[in-house]
Amino acid sequence: MSRWGSQLIRKCFRLNLKDLSNNRTKNKYPKYIFAGISATSAAVAVGAVKNEDDIIVGAKGLIRFVRSIQIGLAISLDYYFSTFGLSEEAENYALMMSRIHQRCAERIRDGCLENGGTYVKLGQGIVSLSHILPKEYIVTLKVLQDKCLARNKEELYQVFQEDFGHTPEELFKTFDSDPIAAASIAQVFKATTKEGRSVAVKVQYNDLQKRLNGDVMTINILLKIGTWLHPKVDFTWILNGFVDALKQELDFVNEGLNGERCARDLAHLKYVHVPAVLWNYTNTRVLVTEFIDGIKITDVKRLKQEGYSLADINIKLFESFGSQIFESGFVHADPHPGNIMIRKNNGKTQLIILDHGLYQIVPNAERMALSHLWKAIVLGDHNKMNVYSKALGVDDYTMFAEILTQTPLRTTGFRLKFKLSKQEEDYMRKVAGERFDQIVDCLQEMPNSLLLVLRNLNTIRAISYDLGNPIDRYAILARIATKTAFESENNGIIRKMLSIPKKCWFEVNLFLIRLVNFWRMQLLKLLYAIGAAPDVNKLIERAARAL
Repeated sequence: MSRWGSQLIRKCFRLNLKDLSNNRTKNKYPKYIFAGISATSAAVAVGAVKNEDDIIVGAKGLIRFVRSIQIGLAISLDYYFSTFGLSEEAENYALMMSRIHQRCAERIRDGCLENGGTYVKLGQGIVSLSHILPKEYIVTLKVLQDKCLARNKEELYQVFQEDFGHTPEELFKTFDSDPIAAASIAQVFKATTKEGRSVAVKVQYNDLQKRLNGDVMTINILLKIGTWLHPKVDFTWILNGFVDALKQELDFVNEGLNGERCARDLAHLKYVHVPAVLWNYTNTRVLVTEFIDGIKITDVKRLKQEGYSLADINIKLFESFGSQIFESGFVHADPHPGNIMIRKNNGKTQLIILDHGLYQIVPNAERMALSHLWKAIVLGDHNKMNVYSKALGVDDYTMFAEILTQTPLRTTGFRLKFKLSKQEEDYMRKVAGERFDQIVDCLQEMPNSLLLVLRNLNTIRAISYDLGNPIDRYAILARIATKTAFESENNGIIRKMLSIPKKCWFEVNLFLIRLVNFWRMQLLKLLYAIGAAPDVNKLIERAARAL
């Protein structure tokens, strides 16, 4: 367990009781007022309904509200009281923190599953932060990626009656009413059309659109309470983008159109397949596509058993999503493992990309700036890194580049020592704490379009981590990004010819970066073996979690 990861969690959830104590008289009544307003808002949400269905939706919303408040308080109090007096130097520190992380992760998992819908989406977003959060959270919350609580079958028939005027059995030749998958906003069923074609039928939960506003209100209140208790951890700015994204996902016609555009954009990559949409069965709440049987991309054991190359899968993964980010600008924003399947097609490995509800369009100007920024990173051109970072609205270009590539740019002045002094250890802890605030500031400065791009990158990196990091993903993304940058500079035959030396120099730089990193790793491993340097693997883990 990385202590930096533990520090991050403790910083996010630990109540600042010292500050509360110092301001007890001043803050007592505003807190009660705030709590009263929150409860009143929830009550009004239930009371402002017009029919029986709305009353049921409102009552359930109030239950979700109370449940969410309870979970948030339980987590905050658990971290505070369980770590009270616990020193990082204690022998049982790692064990104690692991147990706390596990308890709190299970609370979040259970709360997301019970609340469903919007909350599951949030839980899936947490899983994509595997480079930051302790492993207990990632492992525990992964269940949210493709396993959610199945809903009542009556809801299924209600949706079909309302939207088609028929039962599923009347529309299809065969229809299995037991879901093969239960996602955050819908269930997926297997059926056969009257023409004999196997299809996947995705049916939205019938109350989801009605409960959206109430759930968003609850999440907003929770975020504001969290910011109030922990002023340095403010994530309220994320909510607006999250709401817009969820509204996109609730329109299944939009999802079908997104899938078709994705297939067109990636048509040059023959190893990518997007299931075809059957439009005569599709509307806003029901999506029907061809059924494809495959292996989940993170099912490493089965992939190995069936003879797949994990390195080949990783290359295809980064090439396909890198192409979306740097070439088409039409980016799948939710490529978690449950949405990527692997199969053999004519003896060759093929990626099946599912769930096209949420896409981010990256404007050409931002896409070009991002491509040039990545090129500047490889070439070590700090002046152009600064220029293109500012073009994207971010002042701290080194932090931006580190978040983007997950590769440290700035030197830490590291010197080989048998032991760090107390002053040096204190300084390292201070830097680790400050970096979280710098990351949040950097994210807030970015264009909204890049936030989902970063989520995309973090998610596929997490998949690569699960597969054992068998490839140099940095080099693959760098080549795709700089290909776009070079093409934008080379209009005309003469310019294309003049660009050849630049491309060669780029490849030389990329090779040198890989070579230097390889030998640096070997040297550090050797020094660790003789006790002259810290464990390089732990250093890498800490650096990744700091980003």
